[in-house]
Amino acid sequence: MNSASPGGGHPRGGDPPGSPRAREDSPSPRTPLAPRTHRAIPLFPGISRGTEDRRAMLRTAVIQVVGHLVERAVPPSQRVPLFDQALDLLDEAGWGLDELAEAAGPGCVQDELLRSLGLMRS
Repeated sequence: MNSASPGGGHPRGGDPPGSPRAREDSPSPRTPLAPRTHRAIPLFPGISRGTEDRRAMLRTAVIQVVGHLVERAVPPSQRVPLFDQALDLLDEAGWGLDELAEAAGPGCVQDELLRSLGLMRS
């Protein structure tokens, strides 16, 4: 044990050169870190709207889910791929069945629903 420093480390502090913790590629506690060069991607809870193609697929799924809820059930084998995500998206929207019934057919109420979900441009 080295008596020059408490704990037996290197006399000038830190770990002795060659020890597993004293790597040349790791910055010392006194070395300022370089600024980050990559962008942070914010994460938000909820359903991803994604690209225009994905939004179009999600619009189709939302319309199918609305019909499923207020007109007639869609068997699982006939559901579009984003059916479950569209169901979750409608749940987030908080629309009641009476409002969804009005949005079941094409028109201004359906457009309003899709706009409120971020699936149609204003």
